[in-house]
Formats: sequence, C-alpha cells, structure tokens
Amino acid sequence: MMGKKAIAMLAAGAMAVGLTTPAGAIAGMDAGLALTLGGAQAVIDTSMSESGMTPPLQDSKSIGFYGLEKTVRANNQTIQSLQKTLASVGSTDVVGPIEDQIWNYEMQNSNLEAQKNSYEKAAQNLRNQLNQVSGNADLEASLKAQIEQMNTLANNAAANIQKNQAVINGLEDSKDDAPADLADTYATTEKQVENSANQIVMGAQTQYISLCTMQDNIEALDRTIAAIDRQLPVVEKQYEIGMATALDVENLKNQRAAAVSSKLTLENQIASIENSLSLTLGNDAGTTVHVQKVPEVTDRQLREMNYEKDLEEAKTNSYTIWQKRDALRKASNDYEDDVTSTLDAYNAAKIDLAAAQEQVENDFRKLFNDVSEKKRLLDKAESDLELAESNYKVAETKYEKGMISKLEYENAQDTLETAKAAITTAQTDLFTAYNTYDWAKRGVM
Repeated sequence: MMGKKAIAMLAAGAMAVGLTTPAGAIAGMDAGLALTLGGAQAVIDTSMSESGMTPPLQDSKSIGFYGLEKTVRANNQTIQSLQKTLASVGSTDVVGPIEDQIWNYEMQNSNLEAQKNSYEKAAQNLRNQLNQVSGNADLEASLKAQIEQMNTLANNAAANIQKNQAVINGLEDSKDDAPADLADTYATTEKQVENSANQIVMGAQTQYISLCTMQDNIEALDRTIAAIDRQLPVVEKQYEIGMATALDVENLKNQRAAAVSSKLTLENQIASIENSLSLTLGNDAGTTVHVQKVPEVTDRQLREMNYEKDLEEAKTNSYTIWQKRDALRKASNDYEDDVTSTLDAYNAAKIDLAAAQEQVENDFRKLFNDVSEKKRLLDKAESDLELAESNYKVAETKYEKGMISKLEYENAQDTLETAKAAITTAQTDLFTAYNTYDWAKRGVM
C-alpha cells in the first residue's frame, strides 16, 4: 500500500481576508492630526467646488445590528467566493483521473506483453535455425548473437511490465484512498471557509459598533461646542471689565476650534467606514449605509452566562484548537504510514494542542471577567445618572427662584446630558464585551 497523497484543492490566497478596523485609529488621534485632516478635507472640498466638481450622490441604506450577520453572509462577495471554492472541492472527481492513468499503464503493458512474446518467438526461431546449422562457425556465432539480443529485449519488456504493474498497484491504492482523502480535504476546507466568514462578519460588527461610538462622540462634541458658545460671551464680558484675561478668551476659542475640527474628522471617518461597511454587506461602491443603535444586553442574557458550560462550548467550537488537533491527527497518520521516521513531529503537535487549549481557557476567562466588569461600570454610570438628575432638579428649582444664573442652570443641564451619554457609552461597552464573549463561545476569539 502506498501512503495517502495530499489533495491540494484550495489556494491559500483565497483564505487571506483583509479586514479593516478603523476604530482603533480614532482613540489615538491627537488634536493636531485632527486639525490637519480637517483642513485637508476643507481644501479638497473648496478645490472641487471651484472646479465645478461635486462629490457623487450616494444611495443610502440603514441596517440594524441583528440583521447585519445575515446580510453579510448572504451578500458578501468574499464569502460567496469561498462558498464556490468549497463547492468546487466537493464536486471534484478524484477517482476518474486515477482510472485514466491505470488504463494508460495497462495499455502499455499490453503492448509490452506483445513485444515480449514477439521477441521470445523470434529467439525460438533463431534457436531452431541454430540446431540445423553445423560446421559453419560464422553463422552459428551470428545466430547466437541474435538469440541473445532477442532474449535481452524480451527481458527488458518483462521488467518494464513489472515496473508498470507496481505503478498500477500504487494507483489502485490511491484510488481506494481518494474518496477518504477528498472527504478530509472537504472537511478542512469547510472549516477554513467557516472561520474566514466568521472573521468577515466580526469585522462588519466591529465597524458597526465603531460607527455607533463615533456618533456618540459627535454628540459629545456638540455639547462641548454648545457649552463653549454659552461660556464665551460671559468670559468676553469679564475680559472687558478686567475679570478675565485675553488668554482666557483665546483658550476658549482654541478649545472650540479643536472641538469643531475633531467633529469634522469624525464625520469624515464615519463616511469612510460607512462606505467600507456597505461594501462588506455586498453593496456596490456607490452605496453607503447608516447604522442604528447598538442593542442592549438584557439581564436574562447575563444570568444565562455560565463559565464552565460556556468554556466547554468555546473549546469544542474553537477554530484554533481544531487546527492544532487536526495537525496532531495528520502527524499521527504520517508516523503510522512511515512518512516520518521519528515521533518528534507527533510530540510537537501534542505540545501545540495543549498550549492552544490553555491559551483558549485563559482568553475565555478574561472575556468572561470583562463582561462582569463592563456590567459593574454600567451600574456605576446609572448611579451617577441618578445623582445628576437629583442635582439638576435642585438647579432647576434654584433657577426658577432666581437663585442661580441661566449659565449655571444650563451647565447643570450639560452635566445631566453628560451622565446620560455615559450610560450610552457603558451600554455600548457592555454589549461589545458580551458580543465578543458570544463569538468566543462560537469558537472565534
């Protein structure tokens, strides 16, 4: 029996899916870079306006979070291409080509057998002639030489027949193994396609959540700008009567300019990510997409979290663990089939599998704890909101009685709105942690 032959059906490049997560770039952006980007965009817009060019109008669509995964899986071009690759693997005829090779070698043997018989018959005829020759040394020598040549040709044909038969036997073994090898290749490809599709869906969800976060940040900037606009006339008046300095006025103006620039930068980033998400959803390049709110994590969902049970589910579904276990299986098969003469590869695969299982457990524990931590922060934000609501009611009463200024009252309103925004941020953070935890249960982390 020959060893099983690997069937390479899947191009590695088809599995290399590039995903962009632009949210990480936002947090690290300083005011100077934001101002530069904002200025650059202004120059581009001005240039396009002066030249008579305007940005192309785009169709607009809206999508909710829970409709996102279904839409991506159904319409994403990369996922569709991967599914076609999988279907191609499943429909591959692995037996037919081997049977064709066997037939070719059998035809060769048939021809070789005819040649061998012809050479043997010719040698026998020459021997008969030799028996009838006597006293002619030159003729005897010639006949013997011809007989030897015919025997050599007959032996060569017989040797080639044996070689071809060995190849045929090997092909027969490969033919027997081919369906199982194809099934193994299909299972591996299916797992790779599933993981790649999951990564694409996760990338789309990350973009969705990032867009929601950036929208919240824009609302926060709007509150900051509004607060500065209320405070600036007061400080300018104070400057006129000597209660504030020119630097105080200039600082407020700079803060407003920075907030406006940051808002413009966020708006440009939102437009870019919306277009990227739209492409991931399978839309054409002329379509953008707007996201709705991030769902809230319910108390029931939190109660149903069970670390031990969920960990086992995560380990069962883990793509990383599957990869290492599959590598161990192949190393074991190679050793049994004498593909490798040592246990080094097998032992190394065992170590890799154990390390992967430990890493998955550690990562999953962190994700579980992160959900708990984000829930704690949400509870704290809700408590802070209750305090802010109480303080606002006091400020409202004082304002109605003329005990505080309108500016102080509006500042109390801002504090209340900021506390409400903190709730939204905490809810988004909790949902992000829970969604990541849920993906880990599904085997992706």
